[in-house]
Parts: sequence; C-alpha cells; structure tokens
Amino acid sequence: MSIGKYVLALAAATACMDASAGISWLSRANCVAGVVNESVTYDRPALASHYMYTESDHVGLGSFGGHIVSAPWNVTWRSYAGDLGDVERNTVRGLHIFGDDMAHLTTRYTSATDCNLAEW
Repeated sequence: MSIGKYVLALAAATACMDASAGISWLSRANCVAGVVNESVTYDRPALASHYMYTESDHVGLGSFGGHIVSAPWNVTWRSYAGDLGDVERNTVRGLHIFGDDMAHLTTRYTSATDCNLAEW
C-alpha cells in the first residue's frame, strides 16, 4: 500500500471513531456510612460535553420495588443520579445513555452492592 493510501485510510478510520469513546459509567451503593447510592455517567479527564441521561434504581437488599432517581437529558460532561439517606442497604442498578447526537446513542447498564471505589 502506498503512503498516500495509508494516510487516507488512517484519516478515515480516525474520522469514524466515536467522539464519546472517553465516557465512563458506574454505580455505587451503600457508600459513606451506607447512605449514598448513585449512578454516574462522565467524561473524564477530557470533561467534554455529550448528550447524557442517567437513571439510578435503588432496591433494598432482598426487597422488591424501591425507587428511581434520574438526571434529566442534558449536554454535559457529568450526569449524576443519586440520593442520600436510604435507610436500608441497597442494590443500585444504573441506566446510562450518552452520545454526541440524539440519533446515535449508546446505552450501558451497571449494578452495584458496594461502593466500587476502584472505579474512580
């Protein structure tokens, strides 16, 4: 392959890369004395803004039901859905939707029963 074709192929591959590739997502449960439950979608370290929606479903361990906390659609580098003060230990299930335009979104799911401190 000639140098020109190689450069063109590299440029095309780079142009097609998803700009939201730096986005991460996590859920944490029962943090900070057991009362912080949250799901977060974020672009770090770039802090670039993307369309983001995050939902966090908190269900007491061994229970049915629970409650859902959500962050509305926004163009931001960090979407946070969480709350403080759940009286019981929880399983947290997160829904993370993000992308650079509303026509091409990525959906990811998370689940946590602990603080997931290694994720940060």
